[in-house]
Amino acid sequence: MITEGILLNLLIGMGTLIGLWFIYLWKRNPAVVDLGWAIGLTLMGLMHNLNGVRFFAGTFLISLMVLFWGTRLGGYLFWTRIRLGKRDARYESLHRNPKISAPLYFLIHYLIQGCFQTTVGFVFIFTAQITTFGSIWPKLGFLLWGIGYVGSIAADTQLHRFRKNPDNRGKVCQVGLWNYSRHPNYFFEILLWFGFALIGLSSRLGWLGLISPITLLLTMSLITGPISERQSLKTKPDAYRKYQKTTSMIIPWFKRTKKTSTISDS
Repeated sequence: MITEGILLNLLIGMGTLIGLWFIYLWKRNPAVVDLGWAIGLTLMGLMHNLNGVRFFAGTFLISLMVLFWGTRLGGYLFWTRIRLGKRDARYESLHRNPKISAPLYFLIHYLIQGCFQTTVGFVFIFTAQITTFGSIWPKLGFLLWGIGYVGSIAADTQLHRFRKNPDNRGKVCQVGLWNYSRHPNYFFEILLWFGFALIGLSSRLGWLGLISPITLLLTMSLITGPISERQSLKTKPDAYRKYQKTTSMIIPWFKRTKKTSTISDS
């Protein structure tokens, strides 16, 4: 069961990322890979949860949650970035080896992301086994998922509104949730996936589903977050350095010292 589930995830993840690689060749914008997380993981969740021999209301509900998550994240990324053809400095700075062509480099990069995606989607192997929500774990899982989902929407909305205001050019967003965390969107995303893991915890070997949110936590705190922050330090070094010193990286917490709502580079 687990082996088949991993192979299914790998097939979906690689297929999605290779498809997006062809779109990258067309648009020459490597940031389209971000859509792969929403598309690939949504397909994984739906395939696992709706592929059973018998129909259960629980797996249908979980599938709706997966669909809501994927539609929300994918729609936000497409509408605010891909649709406008915005170039992501994180990806633009990745290709530094002149011996490897950019298309080949990003194909490798996309396939590596497909492997990460396969690991994050691992949790759906266990949520698909849940037929009742009688124990405490699914209830806690639904609660965490709901907090994560609403928090992700709030964090993305606050950042989008901040960036749209021309008066905020050169400033670091410290509005709302961004006043307590440098990456509140990451925090709520991790919380949401811990919710999925708890929902599947009471299934056979369900504790293995915790691998998914832990992988996401390590990826965001050790890879994605630092890459993003290096770019911020290049564009607004003084302001972002102050932001780093006063604000928690992922877990929302009170500031170390009292600052104004925005810090800017002069």
